[in-house]
Amino acid sequence: MNQILREKKGFSLIEIAIVLVIIGLIMSAGVTIFRSSIQSTRLSTTKTNLDNIKTAVINFAMATGRLPCPNSTTPPNNTGQSNPATAGTCAGCANPPCYVPFQTLQINLPGGRDSFGNVFRYDIGYDTAGGTRGLTNTTQDTFCGVLFEYMSHATDTGAQTVVPCVTNTNDAADDGQIGAAGQGYAIAAIIISQTDTAGSIFNAPAGLNLKNVASTPREYEMAGRQNDSTYGNLGAELTYGDLYNKACNSQNTRLAVFAPVAGNFSVRIPSAGSCYSVTTAVPAYLTIGQAMDYYAGCTDCITSCSPSITYTYQQLSNFDWNPAIPVNPRDGRVNANNTDH
Repeated sequence: MNQILREKKGFSLIEIAIVLVIIGLIMSAGVTIFRSSIQSTRLSTTKTNLDNIKTAVINFAMATGRLPCPNSTTPPNNTGQSNPATAGTCAGCANPPCYVPFQTLQINLPGGRDSFGNVFRYDIGYDTAGGTRGLTNTTQDTFCGVLFEYMSHATDTGAQTVVPCVTNTNDAADDGQIGAAGQGYAIAAIIISQTDTAGSIFNAPAGLNLKNVASTPREYEMAGRQNDSTYGNLGAELTYGDLYNKACNSQNTRLAVFAPVAGNFSVRIPSAGSCYSVTTAVPAYLTIGQAMDYYAGCTDCITSCSPSITYTYQQLSNFDWNPAIPVNPRDGRVNANNTDH
C-alpha cells in the first residue's frame, strides 16, 4: 500500500516553482514580441503615411501650380486646412514646422496624427517676409519657373540660403542657414513624424529633434542621420528635383519667361511662328520641347538689334536670380536675359 501511495504523489513545490518560472519566461517573451510587433506595425504605417503625404503634396502642386501652406492651428483643434486656403504667403505659423493640411490634401488621416498619436509636422518653401514670393504664390504657368530658380540656388550658403534647408553635422551653427559648401541643401518640403513621444524606439530624447535645435527656424537634420542615437524622428524630404521631375515634365507644363528689367525685349518661339514682346510684368510662354530665340534691345524680334540667342525649355533651368538683387529675391521669375545664363 505504501508503495502505491508513493507512486501517486503530486509535484513537489520545487517542480511547481520551476514550471511557473518557465511559464513566466514564455509569457514575458511573448509580451516582448507582441510589443515589438506593434511598434514595427506603427513604424511601417507611419512610413507609409509619410510617403502618402509627400505624394499628395506633389499631386496638389500639379493640380494647382503651388504648394499648400501648413495648417497653423495648434492640436487638438487643428482642422487640417491650409492657411491660407488660396495662393499667398503662409499665415499663422510663427514657429515652423506647423502641421500637415490633411483635409486640403484630401488624405484620410484622422487628426493629422501618425501611428504614435503625434500630429505630423510640415514645412514648405515659402518666405515668411517675402510678400508674394515663394512656392505658395505661384500658378501653373509660373510654378516651374520658381522651381528652376530654387533648384539653381539649392546649395546657396549663408544669407543666400533658401528655406527650409537640411544640414549635416559639419554645419554646427544651427542658425537656419547652410554654413559652407557641402554642409546642406534647400528642400521644397519636409514632413515629420515624432514617432514615440518617449523616444524609446531609437533610444533618442523626446521632442521634435528632427530640427537641429528647438529655437532654430526651418533648419532640419539631414535624412541620412535617421535612427541614430540622437535622432528620434522619421522625416520625408521633398526636394526641388523630386518636385520638378513630377510637376514639370508633362506636355502641359509652361514656363512664363519675363524680361529681367524694364526695356525692350522680345522672344520668338519658332514652332509657334510668332514674336512676343516681353516686359517685367508680361511674359512669353514656353512649353516643354520648344526652343526660344531671345532678343534684347527690340520688341519685334529683329536679329540686328542684338545677337540672337536660342534657349530650350531645359536650358532655362540655368537662369539665375535677378542679378540686380544680390540676396536671392525668391520671386519665382525666369528672366530672359543672356547675362543671367
